[in-house]
Amino acid sequence: MKTAWHERESLQGRQQAKRLYGRSLIRRGQVDIARAVLALSLLALPILAIGLNVTCTRHAKVGASDPYWNDIARYLAGMEVSGKSVLRQKTTTAHYQYHRRFMDDLWSRIQKETLDLVIPWRKKNVPTLYFRATAFYPLSGADFINLYALFPHARRYLMIAMEPEGDVSVLRDHQSWRLINGLVPIQRSIYAYGVNNYFQSKIMAEEMTNTLLPGTAPALLIFMARLGLTVKAVDNVFIDESGRLAPAADLNASHSRGKVTGLRIGFRGRDGSSRELVYLRMRISPASVDPDTPEGKYLNRLRGVKTLLKSAVYLLHLSTFGPVRDFVLDHSALIVQDDSGIPYRFFTEGWKTSLYGIYRPAMNLGNCVPVFQNDLMKRYAEGADSLPFNFGYGILFGHGQSNLIVARKK
Repeated sequence: MKTAWHERESLQGRQQAKRLYGRSLIRRGQVDIARAVLALSLLALPILAIGLNVTCTRHAKVGASDPYWNDIARYLAGMEVSGKSVLRQKTTTAHYQYHRRFMDDLWSRIQKETLDLVIPWRKKNVPTLYFRATAFYPLSGADFINLYALFPHARRYLMIAMEPEGDVSVLRDHQSWRLINGLVPIQRSIYAYGVNNYFQSKIMAEEMTNTLLPGTAPALLIFMARLGLTVKAVDNVFIDESGRLAPAADLNASHSRGKVTGLRIGFRGRDGSSRELVYLRMRISPASVDPDTPEGKYLNRLRGVKTLLKSAVYLLHLSTFGPVRDFVLDHSALIVQDDSGIPYRFFTEGWKTSLYGIYRPAMNLGNCVPVFQNDLMKRYAEGADSLPFNFGYGILFGHGQSNLIVARKK
């Protein structure tokens, strides 16, 4: 019997043999059929999961490319996903069709009132000497749009803000109802930005800590998809003791207090080049740039960066934040900012400055007190070029009331 079985296997193939073997087990009564089926099913589950829904069952290693991330970015942005995407079914619902129309209308406004104005202005007024240098944006919120529009050729983008980054594993669960019900809070969080080119702290605090799709990750992915970028990988990270980015999975819960956490997003530019966006949730302070702290070790590796300071709550005007201000000046080759960034007096030596727009700082912002700068007012009185778009706190005065400074290190 045994010899005949093996001969049959060689003649009829492996698959037929398995079926015969299963029947022989039943005939001989050696294995209970229910237990056999259960065992085979359990063994088959991982294989089936890999074939049908790889994004839901495995967590890619840091930096590993996964097409799901581009699909989820496009899904959140109200755009077409790939034909084989596990998210495709969700895009057919009436709820999602409304989201798509909302995002199309909002992006049309962002394109018209921000990008179509910023990009031509940048080509004319922002120096291109530091083509691929890191683009650095302290106090950024989720504002990737302005960072990318002003520095579209950077190979790395570094954003620092207080808003939580969110657990990206939530976005991996494609079967969750969160991916439908969480779309409305996203719409609320970015609507005001789309209208004014300005993220309001109150809205960010409310909407980016929602329990459905929390954190800045959804907004960042939306902006990247709509800007025509291809998202390759998204990972939660933290800064370890050596000042390096490490996977959040390596963070010991008992030692997580005080650690700087964030996101690392690998993406491909419109030119096909590999890029990286790092978003860190960090409270800016002198300790942030101290080379003896983990975050200070990380930041002090920056050299010759292109820095954006926008709606920066006049933090760097305070003497207690002098070390942070000096760090930005020392490590930057180019700074684009409004008057809430670095005080103008620090650009009088070693920097070439160009001024744009209108300087009108006297206003109570609620969460900070604007600092009036006599030297900047005098410099504006000598003449400044026009600024065709809203920038920073200027929108609070109305359209055409913003100021902007481009400072290039000599």
